[in-house]
Amino acid sequence: MAKILGIGNLVLDLILNVTHYPQEDDEVRAQARRYQCGGNVANSLYVLSQLGHQTAIVTTLAVDEASKQLKQTLQQRGIDTQYIQRFIKGATPTSYIQVAQDTGSRTITHFRQLPEVEFDHFAKIEIEAFDWLHFEGRNLDALGGMLNIAKTFLTHQTISLEVEKPREGIEALFAQANVLFFSQQYAQAKGFNSAQAWLQHIKKHHTHAHLICTWGEQGAWYCSAGGDIEHQPAENIKPIDTLGAGDTFNAGVIDALIQGKSLQQAVQQASHLAARKCLQIGFDDLLSPLITRKPIANIKHITSARATVVPAPGLKHKVVLIKHNDEVKAYENNCPHQDVPLDEAYKIDINPFEMTMKCSVHDAFFRIEDGVCIEGPCWRDELKAVAIEIDEQSGYIYLAQ
Repeated sequence: MAKILGIGNLVLDLILNVTHYPQEDDEVRAQARRYQCGGNVANSLYVLSQLGHQTAIVTTLAVDEASKQLKQTLQQRGIDTQYIQRFIKGATPTSYIQVAQDTGSRTITHFRQLPEVEFDHFAKIEIEAFDWLHFEGRNLDALGGMLNIAKTFLTHQTISLEVEKPREGIEALFAQANVLFFSQQYAQAKGFNSAQAWLQHIKKHHTHAHLICTWGEQGAWYCSAGGDIEHQPAENIKPIDTLGAGDTFNAGVIDALIQGKSLQQAVQQASHLAARKCLQIGFDDLLSPLITRKPIANIKHITSARATVVPAPGLKHKVVLIKHNDEVKAYENNCPHQDVPLDEAYKIDINPFEMTMKCSVHDAFFRIEDGVCIEGPCWRDELKAVAIEIDEQSGYIYLAQ
């Protein structure tokens, strides 16, 4: 177990789950709403806590009610909060996030009215007591001084820097870090259309550090200090919630390098952990393997010609499974017309030409593609979609966590 200090932002995430990302001037109904503790460093530290490390955060908090909840959540997650700087003026930073069910993508609007960590506050921390310092590449007014202190007083400890967004002057700080995490957003803002092209450029100037650049579904490119550029493909999954996948990836790399693994092994581990994160909502129980859950079906038994109805532990209704264009669709077996199972009277009829399913009670026809009723007494109502996960090796289908 290592002692890890994270320096960065802490926010309250207000998350709305929607079936699809709305167009401008659209009005959509959220399927669910939740609040959670957020911020890049806070998320990474929570994952590292689950991986068995002793973590602490350096950030700022207001004195409003939301800040009390955030601090309590950090403590519940095993993150030391003694280095938090409090400000009387200002409010808790908030991110308003829409998670699209059809793609798993997330769109974020951030509001901040709170100062960042001051240099003098950081300078009082006994950073020598930690094995790893991880900085979020923001707060440029103080970040340079913080990194200078770390570089000056630390002997064997590793310093990592996450560079997510382009900020004026941040490039001058790269020399202070041993591990540099770059985002696709940053590389593209610098005029590069691939992670490989960006790393080929930056490695000419920074041969001292491990360099890593993630590129969404294409995976991650990386090179060890002075080494060659290599590629780690992303795992082929259908994401449920991508919020925090990058933070999870960073934590996976840090954990593996602390264990003495190679950068290649670290990126492989991080990619798997990030994929695991995308298959569930939130970060809780992130290390629980999928196999510990009982499957509800196997994909080899699911066809486009027949609706398969299976029990679903933890859900009020059974689940209807059916293939559509090589994708398994899952809906609660409950007709929105009168809250009865679709197969209440007899089996669910499938029209392969119209690609619809028919409720056996009052002849409501639902599109297989999205569960929308296109004919019948509940026209335009929708079957409730059920999030599932499919293990590619075994073919087992699980309810998503």
